[in-house]
Amino acid sequence: MEEEIKQTVEINKEIANELFNIAGLKIPEKYSEEAFFECIFKLKSLVNPETISEEEGFQAMDRETNNILVVDDIGIVTYQLKILLKNIGYNVHVSKDVFGAMNSFANNKYDYIIMDLFVSTEQEGYTLLHETKKIITKNNLNTKIIVITASNKTEDKIKCLNGGADIFIKKDAGWQDRLINIIENQIFGIEEEPE
Repeated sequence: MEEEIKQTVEINKEIANELFNIAGLKIPEKYSEEAFFECIFKLKSLVNPETISEEEGFQAMDRETNNILVVDDIGIVTYQLKILLKNIGYNVHVSKDVFGAMNSFANNKYDYIIMDLFVSTEQEGYTLLHETKKIITKNNLNTKIIVITASNKTEDKIKCLNGGADIFIKKDAGWQDRLINIIENQIFGIEEEPE
């Protein structure tokens, strides 16, 4: 198994502040990976307006319905979900990373976002959850967020549900069937799928 290589880049505080200013964001009290992800999303939208839309873009777009966005970097998972969800009548869009997911979400209306928490890192997963929930709330969308994960940690479940996830599903035996049941029957307003 390949080890993940993490690189640290030092950045001058003035340059960092300038990046946040250009993006039109408040300079954070504490620089964090999440703050820089938000800055990158915002800068990408300024460079390429089609990539991440602002509020007007969400309201003005003529969008289709019956769409689901699946965000997972494991090919077999996205392949299985694509088949299962198409069988119950959904158009399925797939993204393997955070930026692709944000691009798809900015340009399409989705009934559901099904996202793996660790895509491709835990921090990126939480950033995606935070950013999509912010857009859903700001634009009064009906999109439901379903987090799927192999994590057994109670703190991940609590953090996801507090962060805007509508459902938290552990990737254990039969999780795909539970997911399809939730979507087919629109079972929301519960903290987690039945055990």
